Amino acid sequence: MEKVNYITQLNVALEHFNNDPRIKQGHITLYLAFFHIWNREFFKSTITINRELTMERAKIKSKTTYHNMVRNLNDWGYLKYYPSYDPRRGSVIRMAIFCTQPVQKLAKTVPEPDQNMVSSYKQKTYTNKNKLAGLARPFNILEVLLFFKTNNWTADEGKKYYEYYQERDGKLSRGLPIKDWKLAARNFVEKGRELERKRTMPISGYVNNLHIAKEKDYGQPL
Repeated sequence: MEKVNYITQLNVALEHFNNDPRIKQGHITLYLAFFHIWNREFFKSTITINRELTMERAKIKSKTTYHNMVRNLNDWGYLKYYPSYDPRRGSVIRMAIFCTQPVQKLAKTVPEPDQNMVSSYKQKTYTNKNKLAGLARPFNILEVLLFFKTNNWTADEGKKYYEYYQERDGKLSRGLPIKDWKLAARNFVEKGRELERKRTMPISGYVNNLHIAKEKDYGQPL
């Protein structure tokens, strides 16, 4: 069995989705649901799936939509789908492996003197720039949904945040650029839930006035 690199596999899959115009949001959430099961099964060559549970995880409500999308992923090379027509047995999925775990090769010779070497300072600079770029902008909506799912936030909140982020071109309400989109997402969720709590709270002034009205002594002259 080939050893799958979790991060590389997911990153390459995301890159394929980003460059594939046929891919819709449902395809991505369904693939993520399969990938979650595959990871839980230690990346076995094949996995048996439960359709109802998979649909729930992928936020797909229609059986027709589910079957269409899983067949799309099969036809487009993201996985192999072996349907089971026996209700007592689940269908089988074989996930396409985009990249296996790399084996590090040790250099047997010292680099030639004329070989261009990048200084450790420049390497750190490039790494820091890449990290900052990753913090400022999410890769795509799939990365946002995955982050929201990890924090037990709803997919609807993730979609709203991504649309909010895209409409403002990655900037705050004051026009300043967002430096950490994950931190901004936390603030977005907390603010949204706080507004929802305030919206559903009883009007305190109205309640207090009723309380005062009950205690008023109408026997006193005006």
